[in-house]
Amino acid sequence: MKTGAPPTISDRWMLNLRTMEKLFNQEKHCRLAGSGLGGILLLSLGIIGYLVFQRQGGLSHHEITIAVISAMLGLITLLSLRLYSALLQHMKVSQQKDLELKDFGRAVTNNGCAVLICSEAGRVSSINQRFSDITGYAQAELGGWHIELLNPAEGSFDPEQDQIWVRSILQDGWQGEILTRHRDGQNYWMAASVSELHDANNGLRYIISCIDIHDLKSANTQMKQLALYDSLTGLANRRLFVDRLEQNLKAVRRDQRKLGLIFLDLDQFKRINDTLGHDAGDCLLKTVAERLRNSVRQKDTVSRLGGDEFTVLLTDIDDTLTITHIADKILHALKEPIMLGKHEVIVSTSIGITIAPDDGCDADTLMKNADLALYKAKEKGRDCHHYFTEELNARALRQLMLEQELRHALHHEEFSLDYQPQVSLKNGEIQSVEALLRWQHPHRGRVAPGDFVPVAEECGLIVPIGKWVLRNACLQIRMMQQMSGRKIRVAVNLSARQFEDPELVDYVRDVLAETQLPAESLELEVTESMLMGDMESVISKLQELKAAGVVLTIDDFGSGYSSLSYLKRLPVDILKVDRQFVKDIPEDLNDMEITSAVIAVAHKLNLKVVAEGVEDEDQRDFLMINRCDYAQGYLFSKPISLEALYPYLNQNDRQSA
Repeated sequence: MKTGAPPTISDRWMLNLRTMEKLFNQEKHCRLAGSGLGGILLLSLGIIGYLVFQRQGGLSHHEITIAVISAMLGLITLLSLRLYSALLQHMKVSQQKDLELKDFGRAVTNNGCAVLICSEAGRVSSINQRFSDITGYAQAELGGWHIELLNPAEGSFDPEQDQIWVRSILQDGWQGEILTRHRDGQNYWMAASVSELHDANNGLRYIISCIDIHDLKSANTQMKQLALYDSLTGLANRRLFVDRLEQNLKAVRRDQRKLGLIFLDLDQFKRINDTLGHDAGDCLLKTVAERLRNSVRQKDTVSRLGGDEFTVLLTDIDDTLTITHIADKILHALKEPIMLGKHEVIVSTSIGITIAPDDGCDADTLMKNADLALYKAKEKGRDCHHYFTEELNARALRQLMLEQELRHALHHEEFSLDYQPQVSLKNGEIQSVEALLRWQHPHRGRVAPGDFVPVAEECGLIVPIGKWVLRNACLQIRMMQQMSGRKIRVAVNLSARQFEDPELVDYVRDVLAETQLPAESLELEVTESMLMGDMESVISKLQELKAAGVVLTIDDFGSGYSSLSYLKRLPVDILKVDRQFVKDIPEDLNDMEITSAVIAVAHKLNLKVVAEGVEDEDQRDFLMINRCDYAQGYLFSKPISLEALYPYLNQNDRQSA
């Protein structure tokens, strides 16, 4: 450009270009932006200048060269910028991925889960420290190993099967529990999940995350064992038994097959448990459980419902002979002697049997039927089996109705008392009377005690009925004492449940205080079988009753199995000889020997003796010869009502005088 001459368009264009480049390059941190924008601007100005000057008549060769070079430089700069920008973006992505991989590596290394990374083929590439702690394998040991080491210890060793297992595991999102083994060979459980991982080369790898659940599985197994199996014997418990029964009943209905259900309990188990202790009782139950297992087939289910009650579920039964054979086998096996410490015991069992679908097709019905058959076996004398019949069911319904009627009778005062005198064999005087319960049914008339007392004992009504008897007997005899002026004594029978009632002694005291009957005028009778439990507890209870001032009598003596050594420890006053030893006198010499021996032993122990069931003079004479103190029976008087008792006592007074 010449000095003083007006600037040409070319001069202005070059000046503007230099000015703009200078502005873009002022800041060092904007050099990259200046280069890019400068290149774009150079390209733009070059094209614009070319067009402008072309319209004004053309450009010099020099100016055209400058324009072309500017355009090329702008294009090159633009391309360089784009390449540099792409490279920079790629570097940022790579740095981000490297950072993520480092974070991922730290997460894997420090993870609480055991982590294993393997190839698509299942070859182990790396593990974290937690995996090494759980499995016992170090990283160096596992390099290149196949994940077959996770294969369950119980699994197949067939390579083809192993490949199937591997393919089933190596799937994205797979989750499950794996039984594997420690480096030392111990089996343990892990919960595993599998995820896919793609590397930089788009290769496929798998991440297997594992949690040690061995303790949890063991705890679950123990909980299941406690929930479904008896802790003492290891047999199925009631819950598992009922479940298996219901499942097999479905098969019975579907396949038209039969099954047998056996209920059994041990005869006299309570006596053994009370006499030898609970540890011996537990040992007995475990032995019985083992013998039951050995007496049935592998597919049958033996369970313990509780106490000494066991059940056996027999599946796929063709006929009743199979069930009978198994029942006989059980009876024989359980009668083999069992050593409990230093004691050898022999136990028998009673068995009830029912069959599906003959006797029913639901669990509740079959269990009820088997229970009814079991009680029938006990009535037959124990140590036997009995099949369910519809008659047993009808009988059970009658007993249920009888139980309801007993509750009604107790509430509506349908019970009454009769009294049977006990006569002195020395002078014929009446020293005491035995209170006997009677039931006058509003529709059926008088019901025999043998028909309703067992039902009352079974359903628990015997306790309130017994209390009614005790209170009314004391009240009526006190009234009779006042009317007759005689200190007559009343004997009241205690049931086994009454005797075990912890409130018995307090109730006796309360009744005596309420009725004002002198304590020595009340005689409480307990059967010999009631004294065969825990002897120390029995003695303690008798001593409490004795302290209350009442007279104590052992009823039905000779019918049980008590020892004479125990007899001398009991604080009792009277023995009653069981009627079964009296009824055949004088024909049965054995009964005569037993009766005379009981009388002699009682007198040696300073006890009085009462003989029951005296019905003729020969029996009375025999008892008198053997110095029996009192007699009771139809020879002297049948049981009479309270109204008839007063004139009877007056007549006895006149005869004795």
